[in-house]
Amino acid sequence: MASRSRKRPAAGGVAAPASGGPHDPGPSRYPHIEAVIAGGGQIMIGTVHPIRGAAVAHDGKKTLAMLRNRPHEMLPDLLQRLDAAIASAQATGQRVDEINTPASNTRYEL
Repeated sequence: MASRSRKRPAAGGVAAPASGGPHDPGPSRYPHIEAVIAGGGQIMIGTVHPIRGAAVAHDGKKTLAMLRNRPHEMLPDLLQRLDAAIASAQATGQRVDEINTPASNTRYEL
């Protein structure tokens, strides 16, 4: 009888979900976010002190988008807006920035 061993993720590690599962968003739901990550960039969702509910996309060289979570906006909607903002930034060469306002004395750069 052959023994079969199965690798388990390390403690604290994250196991990737099986493709096609109920939580799998599919390969094209957020294609621009996926492309940024695949290209070595970063996506950050969370707090960029003092901004709560920020969504930031950085391609490894420059920040493409900095969004604020709108009141009562659900995470999938924020991700969809971030995906569209990345596409816009890549098409126009202009950062989409909802964090820094012209009247603000504080500027954030990630």
